[in-house]
Amino acid sequence: MKTSLLKWLMLGSLLISGLVAKAEHEIKILRQTPSELDRMISSHLCYSYELLHPYHRCQEHYAEQGELSTKELADFDFIITSEQYFNGSLARQFQLLIPLYQQAFIAVTRESSQDKLFSNQLNYGVLNQPLQKIVLKDVLKALNLSPKKLAITPLEQNALIDQFCSFDINVAFITSIQPSQIVRQLNTLCDGIPISIANNLPKNFFQRHRYLYQTTIPKSYYWRIPDDIETLSVRYLLAINQNSIDESELTEILRNFIQELDYTRGLAISERSIIENAENLQSTLHPLGEALLLQLTEKYQKLTDTTTSTPVDSNTLSNTLSETP
Repeated sequence: MKTSLLKWLMLGSLLISGLVAKAEHEIKILRQTPSELDRMISSHLCYSYELLHPYHRCQEHYAEQGELSTKELADFDFIITSEQYFNGSLARQFQLLIPLYQQAFIAVTRESSQDKLFSNQLNYGVLNQPLQKIVLKDVLKALNLSPKKLAITPLEQNALIDQFCSFDINVAFITSIQPSQIVRQLNTLCDGIPISIANNLPKNFFQRHRYLYQTTIPKSYYWRIPDDIETLSVRYLLAINQNSIDESELTEILRNFIQELDYTRGLAISERSIIENAENLQSTLHPLGEALLLQLTEKYQKLTDTTTSTPVDSNTLSNTLSETP
C-alpha cells in the first residue's frame, strides 16, 4: 500500500512539474545599442508581456550588431535594431513590427565654417560603437575622404567630452537621438558648435545610402546656434521573430506597449513618432503593425481635422492616440 501510494505521489509530482514547465514561457528581447532609450523600450516590452503573464520570465540582452550568429539571433522574440541591419541580416527570420525613432549624425567643432571641417591638420573623435563608425565611414566615403588619412580616434563618451574640452581633438562625431546630451555638453561646456553637414554631401548621397535620411534638427535644441542643423539620420525599428508569438497574444502586447508609452512622457518615442517614422519604409510591416499604424494615423487625422487654427497640443494628441477603441 505504501509503495503504491509512493508511486502515485511520484507520478503526480512528475505531471505537475510537466504542466508547470509547459506553462512557463519566457520572451527574449535584444537591444543593439547601449542607449537609455533602448533600455526603456525593452523594459516597456517586458512589462507589456508580464501584464499578460505575471509569472513568466522576460529576458533582456544587449549585443552590438554583428556580435551574434544567425542561429543565436533566432532565439530572440524581439530585436530593437537599425533599418540597415534589419534589411541585411534579419528580414528572413524576423518581421518589422513598428518603426521607433531616428538617430541623427552630428559633427561638433569650434569652427562654424563647413569648409574647415575636414583636414589632415585636425584631430577627430568618434564614439567607440559600431553604428557610430559605420555612419562616419559612409559620410567620409561620400565626401571622397579616406578615414586612414584623417586622425580619427574612437573614444568612450567621457573621454570624448574630456578630449574635446581640452582641445586634444578638434571635431567630435556623434550619432544620437536628438536632442543629444553629449552634444549639449560639448556645446555648453566647451563652446562646441553643432554644424550642418548635409549640404556638403553629393546630390545622390541619399539615393546611394538608402538607410540614411536627410533630417533637420531645430536650432532651439542647442545653445547659441543661429540656424537649424541640416544633417542625416538612421532609423531604428522593432522587429519580431516570425515563429515566436501568436497573433492574439501579440495584439495584447502591442496594446499594452502603446499605453505604457502614453504613461511615460518625455521619451523620444511616442504614438506620433511611430507615425512620422513610418514614411518610406523599405520593408513590409507585420499585419498587426500595419493595423496599429493605420489606427494611429486615422486618429491623428481626425484630431488635425477638428483643429483648424489652434496648434495641436502634444499631450492631447498622445492621449487621443492611446485610447483603445
